[in-house]
Amino acid sequence: MAAAIAIGSMIFAVVLLLPSMKKLPEHKGPEEHSTSYKSLELLAPTVFACLLALIGTGVYFLLENYTAQVELKPGYYDLFGVKLVCVVAAFFLSIYQTFNLRTRIADLDLSPENRKLVPETIEQMKKITKLTLTAFSLALFFGIWMARY
Repeated sequence: MAAAIAIGSMIFAVVLLLPSMKKLPEHKGPEEHSTSYKSLELLAPTVFACLLALIGTGVYFLLENYTAQVELKPGYYDLFGVKLVCVVAAFFLSIYQTFNLRTRIADLDLSPENRKLVPETIEQMKKITKLTLTAFSLALFFGIWMARY
């Protein structure tokens, strides 16, 4: 469920919602009330929480089924290593987005000098979200592929 929520929300926000919002007339008013700002502000912690849930359940699965992994086919641990690299990449990209990029433009009422950073930071968040989506999707693909073993 966590994978579906994370991948679905990233696809909805970055692939469907934000490109379609560019077709609408330009937003008048403060940046913190724009759709792109709100969607990326909510997306970052959601994806991070889903990644934490997936990592936690993955570690639990490994610990519970450790003895059943003795007679696996060759190549399982190769796939597992590639999946781990994808998970680690998605995790650190999500940390960067949630705790660095998002906080740059959070609380614009308290730090109005950050308003000039909003458009550039939103573009960076879109790029990081696309990278996170790619890494997360690859990790999910390799996880499904590993189920064959």
